[in-house]
Amino acid sequence: MIWIIGGTKDSREIFEKLMEETDRNILVSTATEYGGKLLEEYIRKNKDGKRKLKVISERLNEEQMKKLIQKESINLIVDASHPYAVNVSNSVIKVTDKMNLKYIRFEREMLDYGSENVKKFDSVIDVTEFVRKMEGENILSTLGSNNLEEIKPMGEKNNLYVRILPTVDSVRKAEELGYLPSKIIAVQGPVSKVLNRAMLESYKIDYLITKESGATGGEKEKIEACREYGTTVLVVKRPYIDYGTVYYEIDNLVKDVKNLMF
Repeated sequence: MIWIIGGTKDSREIFEKLMEETDRNILVSTATEYGGKLLEEYIRKNKDGKRKLKVISERLNEEQMKKLIQKESINLIVDASHPYAVNVSNSVIKVTDKMNLKYIRFEREMLDYGSENVKKFDSVIDVTEFVRKMEGENILSTLGSNNLEEIKPMGEKNNLYVRILPTVDSVRKAEELGYLPSKIIAVQGPVSKVLNRAMLESYKIDYLITKESGATGGEKEKIEACREYGTTVLVVKRPYIDYGTVYYEIDNLVKDVKNLMF
């Protein structure tokens, strides 16, 4: 069985292509129920009854990963998790090393968008400290719900708006952390340049915070909208991990998986 570690649009595309071009059993894991539901819907529409297709939606520690690998007879792991899911990738790499399993990584290409209107930071903590020194600015975070607690101090002297997924869990988390409904923008990404621009204008955003999420993560559309409107972009750099075998094109990954498995 192939285990695809998901949570991104890329992982869904890899899953769909492997379904189309191989007859292998496939398991996909996501960290959220939302991601799992999207995959389950696709399976319902496309299952052929010829192989086992399974989706699990939960966060796994290393011990749980080992048990899953043994239970499902997994012999190949395709890590297509989010570029910033550092803990997930590090744990999987450790487990595959210990169990002598084949591990390959799909990584989104980095965008080269220059330095105009852009400031880069090594971590969320660094960008938070930078913003805390400001006062009276309109800030839009597009980091998602995972960093809501870390960035909360940005709103001490500024108007902090947070853009998160329109799920019950995400909105509840924001409200429990004290974010007012007027500061929560719940929308499914990636967001077009036109919609990004409309949000910047509507909330008069001075600074937009994002990650180096690549083309499929909507980074390009954010940068272009900010440059048109005059908003400064604060970018949290992508963390470095030594993945070993890395693919940047889905077709190349699928081709090599076919050669590997048959």
